[in-house]
Amino acid sequence: MKKLLGILTIGLMSMTFQTSEPVIGTVEGFEKFPDMKLVLFTLGADHPIEIGSVAKGGEFSIDLTRADLPEDMPLEDMAVFFGDLNQAFDGPFSNDDFGLVADFLALKNPYISIMDGKSRWAGVVFPVTSEEIKNWLEDSGYNNAEQGSYLNIVFLEQPVTLDFSVMTKMPYEGEEIPVEYQFKLNLEPGFNWVQYDIEEVFETDPKIRGSFPSKITIRNMDDSSQFRWIGKFF
Repeated sequence: MKKLLGILTIGLMSMTFQTSEPVIGTVEGFEKFPDMKLVLFTLGADHPIEIGSVAKGGEFSIDLTRADLPEDMPLEDMAVFFGDLNQAFDGPFSNDDFGLVADFLALKNPYISIMDGKSRWAGVVFPVTSEEIKNWLEDSGYNNAEQGSYLNIVFLEQPVTLDFSVMTKMPYEGEEIPVEYQFKLNLEPGFNWVQYDIEEVFETDPKIRGSFPSKITIRNMDDSSQFRWIGKFF
């Protein structure tokens, strides 16, 4: 535990090295709502991590360089939410897939949440290139994947470069369907955008389950303008 807390402390101190530019755009469907904050609830509702804001009309700005782990949360409690690097990405990865960097601590933030003026969870924003991908993210068993991209956010306690492939298998109708993941990532200490490009899709019988990706590239985001920021409100 002492080692874990020490590494988390290093991560807190090193976030100033993150140099990504702010991301701006419009949250679809936000037209009728007042100004709200964009946050990550990864550490629980009592410790939201603020990453930006969305104004009436839907215009938003996210600046991950200003995001910070909550100072009022005990490190012992925070450590519960962190995992090894293989747990930071979408996919059935093992520690062995990441070799010498497998024990780097990471925090996966798959959802961008909307928080109202009373600090209540008011909705979610999906950064996707199509509504079909948003639907697939919500229910991959029922909805079909399609070629395109989506984003999530990962916190790293130290920099890492990932450039390798991982082959996995997806069971389907008594077969093992090959699924390839290609990592091409340079991650800095702190919060990072991670982009998933669905390049190939295995077509299934919709009566059995939704079609699923068979080739995915995981890389740094290079153009936020290609994404739709689709809101879902509660």
